[in-house]
Amino acid sequence: MFALSKHEVRRILDAIDLTSPFGRRDYLLVLFMYHTGLRVGETSGLTIGLVDHDRCPRRYLHLPAAICKNSRGRVVPLNEVAQTCVVKLLTFYYQIGFSMAPNAPLFQNRLGGHLSVRSIQKLIAMYREQAGLDVRATPHTLRHTNASQLVAAGVPTVHVQKILGHRQLSSTQVYCTVSKEELARSASALE
Repeated sequence: MFALSKHEVRRILDAIDLTSPFGRRDYLLVLFMYHTGLRVGETSGLTIGLVDHDRCPRRYLHLPAAICKNSRGRVVPLNEVAQTCVVKLLTFYYQIGFSMAPNAPLFQNRLGGHLSVRSIQKLIAMYREQAGLDVRATPHTLRHTNASQLVAAGVPTVHVQKILGHRQLSSTQVYCTVSKEELARSASALE
């Protein structure tokens, strides 16, 4: 598993047609996953009440054990970009008449239900292809990218472990190493 560069993430975001019926939702989905490092199942299971309080985005996401891997809840900080995604997503839902109730899904499908794990995976694969990227890009790649950038920014690995919800520090340390593919891409980017 490797991380995407900021340029590659930007290419995926730029491939999304914001004028399509759910282009804004898709753009905000990719951006939110990139800035939170959530697992695809956690993202699919989010409700509006978990990230919003009286139309004001929360600074911390208290993930309930019910939607987390291994049934272990955790707290994930929501940076300014993630908070802005919440505000824009709720504005979009308001404009199209979707539910904004606390128990409504944060990422809704065309019928107002939860956007499924498989749908999220397909969307990201489609936008990677439309962006013309020759590297693998999945929801987990966005998670890996978020964690790698946190480590590169100097966030202690033990803190990244807690944010990601890893039981073992060794699982998190994977994000501290650079793959051969990443080294090659970095070298070619400097040319």
